[in-house]
Amino acid sequence: MQPDEQLEQQLSAAADRARSHGTPQPDAAFAASLRDRLLSQYSPQVAAEEPPLRRRRVGWLIFPRQLRLAPLALAAVLAVATVAGARELYVALVAPPAASPTPAPSAAPETTPQPTSVPTDAPTEAPTAEPTIAPTPAPTPEPTEQPTPKPTPRPTAKPSPKPTPVPILDMTLAATPCNGGVVLGWSPYAGPSFAVYATLRSTSAGIPASYPPAEGVTKVGTSLTENPAATSAFDASGTAGALYYYRTLALDGAGKVLGASPVTSAAAKPVKALGPLTLAPAAEGTSVTWTPYGGLASCFSYYKIVWSTEHAEPSYLAGDPAVPVEGQGSGVAVLGPEQLVPAQTYFVRVQAVRVTDNGKFVVAQSDVTSYEVPPA
Repeated sequence: MQPDEQLEQQLSAAADRARSHGTPQPDAAFAASLRDRLLSQYSPQVAAEEPPLRRRRVGWLIFPRQLRLAPLALAAVLAVATVAGARELYVALVAPPAASPTPAPSAAPETTPQPTSVPTDAPTEAPTAEPTIAPTPAPTPEPTEQPTPKPTPRPTAKPSPKPTPVPILDMTLAATPCNGGVVLGWSPYAGPSFAVYATLRSTSAGIPASYPPAEGVTKVGTSLTENPAATSAFDASGTAGALYYYRTLALDGAGKVLGASPVTSAAAKPVKALGPLTLAPAAEGTSVTWTPYGGLASCFSYYKIVWSTEHAEPSYLAGDPAVPVEGQGSGVAVLGPEQLVPAQTYFVRVQAVRVTDNGKFVVAQSDVTSYEVPPA
């Protein structure tokens, strides 16, 4: 059997490496390869040439008794075995274990969590409560009788002195029944703080001296005036022939009564008719003739001849054109061409008027006459 040159070289190199390092660190892969090659190369040949082997133990190695290896091969085997044994001893006694490479983490498959059964808590036996001894209640103290407090006497409140009422001054009032209304005339108020006069009317005599008017009492609108010197008015708003009661008051700015008249009464008469009216041509213009008013002089102020070219009911109080005629007994007047224009047609009437400090009213009037003025 001839030794393998390649094997010799490898064994020699392994021995040199072992000697140069000083520390036996044999290559495990090389040792395993060497063992496999020796067994595959030499074992069949030995088995064919030699009878069955008897093994004997040399140290910790077992060799066949009849194995005839080349001295170099045997030396190599012994060197490898020695190195391997020394390495095991070194690793066990001195060298720390080599860190094994950490394998790359692989994606772990997602696992579906399995429901974990929750153990049911076993019922805990409740401890038996020991009886509590109730404390003996303390005796309730009896209430001490408190003396009843006596009320502190309060001084009797003295009533506030009432202001002395200012006396209401006396006034006079005359109510004159006329045709078409009642003429009211009162005496002027002579005291301070005057603001307005007001005459009250009622269908009964019970008119209190107060303002605003009491229930069932009305004020005569034409009597309201702030002029202390205006002491007359009229009432043409009532029903002709009905009896009314009147009372005149003087008031301050707050409506307080300063003066009051007694209650008096009067009944108005209807407006008096003066009959037909006659118009005729005259040298100076147009002659107008009527029947004079025969009523009370206190109910008359003057006549008014009034006309209109537009409507058949001319009226002085409504603002139609008119001229005055003085004297209650007069019954004739002449209108010039500047008043009744020639060749024009007019509606003409005469009215008797009563004038007061707070207005006027008609007491009598004639019929309306339509007249065409002759051409000049």
